Amino acid sequence: MDDHWQAQARIGTAVSGQTLAHWARVNPRSLEETGAAWLGWVLALIRSERRRSRDQAAAFYRLYRAMETGHTLPPLSGEHVGEATTLGELREEWADQAGTVRAPEPDDGQTIVLEGFDWPEEPTEAHDRAAVASLTSQGPARVREAAREAQEAPVEARGRLDGSGFLQELDEAAQSAGRTAAMAADREALRAGRDLIDRASAQDRRVVGWARVTDGDPCAFCAMLASRGAIYASRATAAGGGRRKPVGSSDGRRRANRRPRVALEDLTRYHNGCHCQTVPVYSRTDFMTPQARDFDRQWQEVTRGLTGAEARRAWRRHIESSR
Repeated sequence: MDDHWQAQARIGTAVSGQTLAHWARVNPRSLEETGAAWLGWVLALIRSERRRSRDQAAAFYRLYRAMETGHTLPPLSGEHVGEATTLGELREEWADQAGTVRAPEPDDGQTIVLEGFDWPEEPTEAHDRAAVASLTSQGPARVREAAREAQEAPVEARGRLDGSGFLQELDEAAQSAGRTAAMAADREALRAGRDLIDRASAQDRRVVGWARVTDGDPCAFCAMLASRGAIYASRATAAGGGRRKPVGSSDGRRRANRRPRVALEDLTRYHNGCHCQTVPVYSRTDFMTPQARDFDRQWQEVTRGLTGAEARRAWRRHIESSR
């Protein structure tokens, strides 16, 4: 699973860097023209990288499902490949999509049965609308708002609008907007891969739950989500935070510092710059990765004796201090 979020992160980080580099062509004093040109260029880049994210996510899904269940899904391309494949072939596909080199594994020859499945189509127009809205609000709109506030300020407080002080502040606002827009582009580039896993797993009859896997530097909320392991046995119980009581635990002991309830919509929500992923779970035994167990231990220690908002504040301070 770490290989998956890291491969997706490489896509997002590359898009972020290119977006920020191209932002240098945006002139705050001719924002309509240069901002529109920047938006068109970045949107074309994001469309291309969304396809990469989606193809990569499908390769991960096929390999991960095979290793968890001994069964997998047909290729995303729809190409007919027979009734079965092997773990080795699925690993080759993943390595090709992720751009990595893999070493041979002893079980490469294991037969994996292909099950019938119709992959969901990407809602391209909806994804384009989301990208335009996000990029515009985080980039040009921020510059426009900074200019408007400066123009509406009292003259004695701001000086001449063509003065060096005003122009410097406008350039600083543009630089800040470029950074936030680059982070938004990162998220939009990964939208298709995340959406594919979310929608495919909703149709996958073998999926029994979902879990959050964080990147290497999660925010407090993402770390809290990961600490819960597999909490959703079905979408119907998601809003109730349906994690089973851990074996050997005491309801009374855990009630004081229980984690906040979260809905599946929270589990699949990502902030700008976030490289976390949500993965399907195929076993009804308690799903706790080493990372999840570590976050679970930290939560119990940091929030001991605290409840509600106090527990959340303590957790946020703990995570932020360690980032």
